Amino acid sequence: MDRFEQHLAVCGTCSARLEELSGLVPILAEIGQDGPPRPPDGALLDRLLAEVAGERRTKRRRRRLMAVAAAALIVAGPTAAVVSMEATSSPPVASQSFGHSYTATDAGTGVSATIGLTARQWGTQIDMRLSDVGGPRTCHLVVVGTNGQQETVANWTVPPGGYTSGGKPRPISVSGATALSPSDIARFDVVTTQGQRLVSVPA
Repeated sequence: MDRFEQHLAVCGTCSARLEELSGLVPILAEIGQDGPPRPPDGALLDRLLAEVAGERRTKRRRRRLMAVAAAALIVAGPTAAVVSMEATSSPPVASQSFGHSYTATDAGTGVSATIGLTARQWGTQIDMRLSDVGGPRTCHLVVVGTNGQQETVANWTVPPGGYTSGGKPRPISVSGATALSPSDIARFDVVTTQGQRLVSVPA
């Protein structure tokens, strides 16, 4: 034992390992002398195995979703819009609480847009409700700053016949973001890849 203690006095690695194992002493002392604990019953074991399997499935699904999202960004680019078709004609953008909200309808195209802005520390969150857009075409939401700077913040594709549900045209919701603050934004333009401006919303 003396040689062991002398070695510990000069060996930092062994001293650290001994310190790590010292926490096991009180735990081992609590174990009775009647042998190891009984294994869990069948019902408890089945429940534990089911929970472990469920967690593994959840992790696999999360990894697949992350892979799909990453692939979508690679294909569509970082400004790919978050687009959803609304089930009703009620205007959710107008009913939500935004710092600023603007609406416009283009007399020539008939396209209407309502845009809600929420100021963030990093810039501005943009939520747009778009109606009466025909397809097929690819659209872009462009933010125009007060200094004339233009930034495309969302891209999406309109299918042939536009967005419909049950044969009826439905508006869509488009979300995007910009580093500009709301006070630095002059207007929003919805344009096609061919350069046609579908609607312009002054801010």
